[in-house]
Amino acid sequence: MKVVVLRDRGSTLAVVFILIFMVAFMAPLIYMFLSAAGGTLFLMLFIAFALLIFGGGLYGVIRVRSASKKAEAFFSAAEFSDSAVSIPGEMDFEVGVLEMRGWWSGGKNRTYHVSRKFTAERMSRGPRIPFIDGEFKAAVYSDGTGFIRAPAVRVLSEPYRDVVLLFLTSKGRVEGEGTVTVSTQEDSAQVSFRGDGKLIRGSVYSTLTKARRVKVALTTEGFSFEKILGAGTSFEFSTLMLPEESTVVVGNYKTVSPRSLAGSLGGETLIMGHGEFTLRAILDIRLRPDVKAEEPFRVEMETGEVEESGENEFQEGWGF
Repeated sequence: MKVVVLRDRGSTLAVVFILIFMVAFMAPLIYMFLSAAGGTLFLMLFIAFALLIFGGGLYGVIRVRSASKKAEAFFSAAEFSDSAVSIPGEMDFEVGVLEMRGWWSGGKNRTYHVSRKFTAERMSRGPRIPFIDGEFKAAVYSDGTGFIRAPAVRVLSEPYRDVVLLFLTSKGRVEGEGTVTVSTQEDSAQVSFRGDGKLIRGSVYSTLTKARRVKVALTTEGFSFEKILGAGTSFEFSTLMLPEESTVVVGNYKTVSPRSLAGSLGGETLIMGHGEFTLRAILDIRLRPDVKAEEPFRVEMETGEVEESGENEFQEGWGF
């Protein structure tokens, strides 16, 4: 089992910059306050407002660093095996599903936003958390725009309160096969694909006159971006739709985001999981809009003794 810790400490450079700028900005104001004969009330209000702004920025960075340290402390204390996560002593935790969505707003000075929703299905207490082999889905662009939905555990007890574990199982298989044909009067391309275990793989054959190349892309419902799997005239492509090995992601509920998760798993556009996905064939034509055609395929969760035993372990171990 692979373990990933989200170490989002915030920028040390940002802390230093805020402190230096605050000192440089406040020193003249304090001097004016001490030497001014009048207008001291206005200066006091202005200084208080400036301290509030700088203090808010500093608090935000410190909060991120503190949350990251709590997740790292949990990782250091826990023991991870292929079937469970164990820590010294007992703790209270919720078992459920974590849904996150990240997006950007603004123009040049953009701001990253995250919405989080943890839906608790049951509460438990104990020193051991069995690995949850449940369906998940992740579609995140390289800048953090996108969504993640995965089985998760949220710790309720100190000193690890709000530490969250996301479970990305490797169990599943890509189902289906087909052909995507995209054409114009001058160009045509045929993309054949099939499921091969955890992989979606295929080949491209084309006859191009005006089009520069054919691109094969992967996307899914609710995601406005694409992951390019290959480009050219005739080529083969493949990509994993599930992790090579089951993965536990350790983070803090207050700071975990699609951007931090995708960054920890390679930093590129991330599309994987269970459910329905779309394979898209694209004719890249110079000075004209792209011509597209697409076909859906599915990634199905494997069911069997492993899932049943995991469910029974929750029921027997904590009385459910």
